[in-house]
Amino acid sequence: MKKNELILINIISTQVDKDKITGPKKVLINTCKGLDNLGVKYVFNKCIKDYDYNWIQDNSAAIIEASLLNKPVIIGPNTAVLPKDLPILRSSLSPDSIYLCPSQWVIDMWKQSGFKECEMHSWPVGIDLDSFVLKKRTKNDLNKVLIYFKQRDKSILESAKQILKNKNIEYEVIHYGFYKEEEYKRALNESKLCIWIGCSESQGIALQEALATGMPMIVLDAQSLFDAVSENKKGYFDYKVPKSLENIKTSSAPYFDDRCGLKINSIDKLNDSIDYMFDNINVFSPREYIEENLSLEISSKKLVDIFSTIKIDREAFTSSNNYQIISKVLFYIDLFFKGWFYSWIFFKVKSFFKKSV
Repeated sequence: MKKNELILINIISTQVDKDKITGPKKVLINTCKGLDNLGVKYVFNKCIKDYDYNWIQDNSAAIIEASLLNKPVIIGPNTAVLPKDLPILRSSLSPDSIYLCPSQWVIDMWKQSGFKECEMHSWPVGIDLDSFVLKKRTKNDLNKVLIYFKQRDKSILESAKQILKNKNIEYEVIHYGFYKEEEYKRALNESKLCIWIGCSESQGIALQEALATGMPMIVLDAQSLFDAVSENKKGYFDYKVPKSLENIKTSSAPYFDDRCGLKINSIDKLNDSIDYMFDNINVFSPREYIEENLSLEISSKKLVDIFSTIKIDREAFTSSNNYQIISKVLFYIDLFFKGWFYSWIFFKVKSFFKKSV
């Protein structure tokens, strides 16, 4: 594909018919808005074999389908947390495929987890600057702080609240997973500063939406996957993270610079950080950072540019009327078997399938 040539993208996503706004749903919505702004056309959930450019956002069955066709595709960023969550047959993907990771630390984590099947690119989704509008904040304006809390030790939250009480600063707490977007926008509009107490984020869309409103941040940065804590009775994060990844350096805000605010790694630094932020609130320009790095158009243009690197060789693609049925059967088998036994079955079936074409 020639650079800047308009293309038709087949977007394969389970989010199309879902109403609830989640991270993966926001990835789909914002990417489509960005593609619309660029004039790039797209369709949803069509047959992979019928399109040159296929983006598998979050559908594992489609990965199997692409493997059977031996067709290069773009995959991610919402298909898996770690390579172990992908279908076992990912080893049969076309080596010209590309896997999208939201940030560089995720790429580092996947490399350390042994993912070698295809090239990986860092690709964050864009932020809707028309939906999250700028609110100017001044030193003498407002005296309220928003605390955003997600999957961290509750003692950190309680310490932050106590520090604000001691300073006679009003605050509001937003808990991840327990608010609507309208509530979030209202809380942002009413606050001078945000204290972000979150776990490791592959991108951090909600944080970036706050930055888009001009909200300066103090981020209590989670620099390890094991900083995450869940709300379950055991008190541990539900997802099983291998101990081998404990040295991966993560972040609660992988896209952030001095214009956005401060990152701190200890609650002990919060008191002085609040004083500094209140005294220097006019110094920060977080929306400018989002405009320069994470607008809808910038993100979607990068996705189109990644597509331009894919080599299209139509003669190399396997084609059969049965491949979709076979891919669905293999997908359900994959849910039950993840080991040498399934690998053996898959390659036997794939060999038979190739012979029957």
